[in-house]
Amino acid sequence: MAEQWPDPASPAPGHPTKFCFACGAVLDARAELCPNCGVRQMPSPDSVSTGKDRVTAIVFALLLGGLGVHKFYLGKIALGVIYVIFSWTGIPSLIGLIEGIQYLRTSDAAWAATYGGPVRPANATAIGCLWAIAIVPLALAVLAIISIVSLIFLGGQISKIQ
Repeated sequence: MAEQWPDPASPAPGHPTKFCFACGAVLDARAELCPNCGVRQMPSPDSVSTGKDRVTAIVFALLLGGLGVHKFYLGKIALGVIYVIFSWTGIPSLIGLIEGIQYLRTSDAAWAATYGGPVRPANATAIGCLWAIAIVPLALAVLAIISIVSLIFLGGQISKIQ
């Protein structure tokens, strides 16, 4: 006798159940379609994962990344604690800026797959403004490095002119 696969919509032992809203059949709580009548089931509010908002995580990473707020928001508590412990060094701020840029580059579908929830397109205006917030510190850092290098190599030249 051939082995039969269990029906994915039938309730599994130990799993929560729900009733089909069309025919009243008992279903596994995860079922999308009723095997009895074929009607697509509406997800219950308890079973829908809201996920984490990408724009919120980006704002936290760019503005409060040195304290690891974005890690706490995304549920990575241990990393958040490490960021707080080493916040006095400034290294978590730099890493938070880099992670904020990584979050900006992540697609909506990839974000939903990683952090849960439905694929929600992010507000383009918000993403554009966040790119500006991410780029300004990088541009200022490049200008500071250029200034320091020019003072080192041209410092002696300037004193000779005076």
